[in-house]
Amino acid sequence: MKSLVSQTGQIDEIRLYVPRRYRRFPDYGGELPDVPAGVTIVRSDDDLGPATKVLFAAHSLRGRDAQLLFCDDDRLYRHDWAATLFDAQSERPDECVALFGKDLRLGLKRSLLPRAVRDKSKFDHRFARFKHGLASMLTNTPGPRPGRVVVSRAGYADVLTGFGGAVVRPHFFDESAFGIPSILWAVDDYWLSGLLAAKSIGIWLPAGLEQPGWTDANELDALVEATIDGAGRTEANARCIRYMQDHFGVWK
Repeated sequence: MKSLVSQTGQIDEIRLYVPRRYRRFPDYGGELPDVPAGVTIVRSDDDLGPATKVLFAAHSLRGRDAQLLFCDDDRLYRHDWAATLFDAQSERPDECVALFGKDLRLGLKRSLLPRAVRDKSKFDHRFARFKHGLASMLTNTPGPRPGRVVVSRAGYADVLTGFGGAVVRPHFFDESAFGIPSILWAVDDYWLSGLLAAKSIGIWLPAGLEQPGWTDANELDALVEATIDGAGRTEANARCIRYMQDHFGVWK
């Protein structure tokens, strides 16, 4: 979380939501983590899964013209990461702006164009790291290595990928966002994206932004590898898609 408190630009508050109980960890005794100065721990009575980090904040700020940047706390973010995403969303105040996302492979006829294009080039990333290493050696000023650029052409996506960060407004989510069915609470990317689609709120991915780095905490009880109520991640994603189709009429 140190990379969060080291961000440049205007940030009013950094919140870490910690439920009083965890669905995945019934033996959790309520201990609070150590956090850097500048991070406020907020306790929630309910565990909404990974969506906890944004839905309670959206509810508490409803009625205010605020930007909410939600992300994973086990990543390493560039110092200008937050400011860049906030600026991009300021230009599109009625849309969600995410660092990364993806399209569903359903043969959908999409009205939001252009579509974002993922950067698949490995050469540019390797060359950027080579230049960084050379500059660090010549100037004797080592610094964080550049991350891989994830989007080569800006555009829309069906599903946001929360690990890179996404900016929304409080009014994007209403009370229906809190009624997450069993199993689906584990797949917040699809749940939140489906809710946005139901309100015709586009998910925009800017081009040229770098993927955040990883920390050792990423491998600790990783949710992406967990089986929740008998369903793995792929099955849970598929169930969430079907739920959104049946109950919200989206992604058809």
